[in-house]
Amino acid sequence: MKKILAIALIALASITLAFAQGGAETSTGAAAYNETGFTNDTLTFVIPGSAGGGTDLAIRTMIEGLQRIYGLKVNPQQMKNTQGHTTVKNAAPDGNTIMLATAALLTQYVSGNSDVNPLEDLTLIATLDDNGYSVLAAPVNAPYNTFEEFVAYAKANPGMVNAGMPAAGSNTFLFGKLESVLGIELNHVECASESDRLTNIAGGFIDIGVVGLGNAISYEAAGKLKVIGTVAGNGITIADSGRELGDNYKTLQEQGYDDCYVLCMHYVYGPKGMNPDQVAKLNASFKTIIEDPTVNEGLRKIGHIPLWHDLEESKAIQMEEYNTTVETAKFLGLYAL
Repeated sequence: MKKILAIALIALASITLAFAQGGAETSTGAAAYNETGFTNDTLTFVIPGSAGGGTDLAIRTMIEGLQRIYGLKVNPQQMKNTQGHTTVKNAAPDGNTIMLATAALLTQYVSGNSDVNPLEDLTLIATLDDNGYSVLAAPVNAPYNTFEEFVAYAKANPGMVNAGMPAAGSNTFLFGKLESVLGIELNHVECASESDRLTNIAGGFIDIGVVGLGNAISYEAAGKLKVIGTVAGNGITIADSGRELGDNYKTLQEQGYDDCYVLCMHYVYGPKGMNPDQVAKLNASFKTIIEDPTVNEGLRKIGHIPLWHDLEESKAIQMEEYNTTVETAKFLGLYAL
């Protein structure tokens, strides 16, 4: 009788503890999470990119919202792209380790520079803000002043226009798509970081390169480069940036090149095997973050376009960008799968 009573008391204590935790649902082997999808543990937010870059600034903008709105304890972890992707892949699927990833996750996988498969090794939580505008900048003395003139010059001088880009990064794929759509051939020059591209454009060592909107504006004002257009997502206009800019900043689609766009979204990922209910709650919580006025304005200030998509839309956008990446990789001879 005493043994039965003891077992009953243990069961009652367990039930009481569960209610004391706010009735949080759990996934197998995972920490309890609440209606936001987050747990009471410290959230590790992996930053797969360099300090001061677009992903870094976006994550830190979102972290401010996560702390202020949800009272979360957040630990940002800066890592190189592949290291960050691998860290999240190998983390426990309890929602305490997430990252904000860009097209680099896709390009590195399809080109064989990473074994982290974004479709199989991770859990997609949300597709968020568009990574903004990729500004096409040239030296001030370049023999073209508009994108139309650039295309004509590139066609007349195949393989002679030096385009600065990483060996196999997002900008490599951007230029690859432009080459395939426009029928031009560029000379790919290793120039991985934006700071390197800015220096080499200003010095006239490369003929064209991609830079961020903020840097393009400041360097143009200082007379160190000229802007001939921007590449953005399908249907995005330069007016969506919220800034008043000259016609030379118009997107290539606005300039009449309908197929010259790239999807370059930010994706929130967690490890493979996360509880679907928790993922749905996290997706909804990031909607609140993106729509928060302070976070929204902060993302716009760094040149991003704040967006949020539900899980179905997020997966569709992910697949469209992945398939486009595969096509461009094959065109460039970089497809390694």
